Amino acid sequence: MTHLKRFPKVTLMLSNNLQKTIFHLTSRLTDWFPRGGAKFFNTVLPPIVGNRMLVNHLFKKNLKLLRRVKKFERILVIPDIHIGDAIMMQAAVSGFRDFFPEARIDYIVKKAVGCLMEGNPDISNLYPYFTGGSFPSPSDIESLKKLITDNQYDLCYNCSPFFENSTHFPKGQVILNFLSSAPQIMRNEIDKTGDNHTIYQCYDFPRRLLARFMSPKRTEPLKGVPMTLSDKAIAEAQEFLKVNQVPTNQPILFINPDTASNYTRIPFDDQVVMLKRLAQIPGRILLGTDFTTKTLEQRLLEKLSPEERDKVVYVPTTLSLDGYTALIDFADVFISGDTGPLHMAAARKVSRSGNFKFKNKTFVVSIFGATPARVSGYDSKNPLFLPANQDVQSRSYATESLCHNVTCVNKMFKTCKTVRCFEALDVENIVVDIKLHLSEKIQKSVVTN
Repeated sequence: MTHLKRFPKVTLMLSNNLQKTIFHLTSRLTDWFPRGGAKFFNTVLPPIVGNRMLVNHLFKKNLKLLRRVKKFERILVIPDIHIGDAIMMQAAVSGFRDFFPEARIDYIVKKAVGCLMEGNPDISNLYPYFTGGSFPSPSDIESLKKLITDNQYDLCYNCSPFFENSTHFPKGQVILNFLSSAPQIMRNEIDKTGDNHTIYQCYDFPRRLLARFMSPKRTEPLKGVPMTLSDKAIAEAQEFLKVNQVPTNQPILFINPDTASNYTRIPFDDQVVMLKRLAQIPGRILLGTDFTTKTLEQRLLEKLSPEERDKVVYVPTTLSLDGYTALIDFADVFISGDTGPLHMAAARKVSRSGNFKFKNKTFVVSIFGATPARVSGYDSKNPLFLPANQDVQSRSYATESLCHNVTCVNKMFKTCKTVRCFEALDVENIVVDIKLHLSEKIQKSVVTN
């Protein structure tokens, strides 16, 4: 298409080294010129990446690719390696299941997260193979190649930016890349339309393509993703509450203090203020583990008075991942930055055996710094957001800073020397909203006591 030559070439699949270089340079520019650098990137990049002609070109290219698929009997969905993404991208399996109820639709994930998805009825075979950290390891790449070679998939839906077609897949494999929907997502941001949440977009992207030449067999609207939990995980959560004497008739607030990046982690001082304010509410506070920032929870507790510390119960690393997820359902409120536990909280909890009925009434509070709230946050009051898959409201709070810009989306490769991501965080507003949500239960607990 010759008219596309008028616009700079947009490379959708970049090597990790190239990404590191590019995002390091964007970080330096906004370090030196916070306001000017942010304005430059926000002015120049969106019209390029979200150009309508590019959006249409990629849609037609992907449509042509799917039309060439002779059958859709074996499909492999490959989420990003991170736990939160693997949870959210279950929706991609549901998107294909809407069209192909009898197909074999497999899902490959990190070993640690398999316990949360085993039993999802839309997944034919769950392969908990990945073992890498932030990026796939060489053994992860080999495991993926072998799985695809052994099963001869008709289509691979690749939702990870870290698997490159030429080197990470068998030759000749048909691959639909979720990353090629990035221009449409950027277009939505420019126009302030559509649902840009990762859950919805990885689900809707293949559905819009398939709908051009076939009809879905299942038409129920997407509500979110599930977490299927074992009886053992539920019993572990119940035992934790019993041992730590956490009364369930009073408000239970669960705070996840840590994230994988300092650009998404709620600042330490703000967390201290939040803990002190929330400690004034009747009930108990569950304080999540520090999986990246060591001794974080200890330092937070040291800032509290003895009376405030008595309200806090530390959730240790000895609690299993699925036990942690089950414990969230007992909480009235879950507070977190952009990280895996946020998506564990927002997902609908389902008993694998059917022997337990989850409440699914956790008020999910998501707080965003660098990363875009519309892509990963949950808000039931904002029509441009996806609500949490819970039977109560959810809220997302996005902070603003002088340097915040579209390149902040890549928290893995940003190298800003000064972290300004949470400069305008209004902790008091968040606490007021939480108190308002808990007002009825607070009143009941006061009367009871």
